[in-house]
Formats: sequence, structure tokens, C-alpha cells
Amino acid sequence: MPDANDVNKLQEQIFELVRTSQQAIIDAGRTFTERVSTLTPGDTAQLDDLIDNAFDMTERVLESQRDFAKRIVETVTSQIPGTEKQDDAAPDGD
Repeated sequence: MPDANDVNKLQEQIFELVRTSQQAIIDAGRTFTERVSTLTPGDTAQLDDLIDNAFDMTERVLESQRDFAKRIVETVTSQIPGTEKQDDAAPDGD
């Protein structure tokens, strides 16, 4: 059974990663706002590019968060006796 200190250390590492990720998103939002404020009125091409870039970044962040969540679940469940990945547990049909 894992030691309580080990669990606490893992939780702190996860929280620090989340805080770092959130700060990066805040910084990106600040940069987005700064760029919007420098646009020439009526220049919709620049604004369209800026919007596309913001949504592309958001998609990458969400994909990264999805992968992170899946890796956490896989790591945690692999430590629980009697659990297997679905692909590994499926009968092979022989």
C-alpha cells in the first residue's frame, strides 16, 4: 500500500502541474488581449487570424489535458491489483 507521504507528494506534483498550465493559459489570454488592442479598426483579416490562432491553441490545450487525464487514470489503475486494460482483458477468440 502506498505511503501517505508518497500520495501527498504525488498530489502536490499534480497540483503544481495544473497551476503551471493555468498560468500558461492566463499568459496566452493576456497576449491575445494585447494583440487585439493593436489591431487597426476594420482590419478583419488580422482579427480572423487572431481568432483562428486562439481556437487552435485552445484545441491543443484540451487535447493535452485529455491525454494527461488518460495517463493519470492509466497510471493509477495499473497500480490497483486485479485491474487490466480493456484491450488486454478481451478474449482472443481462440
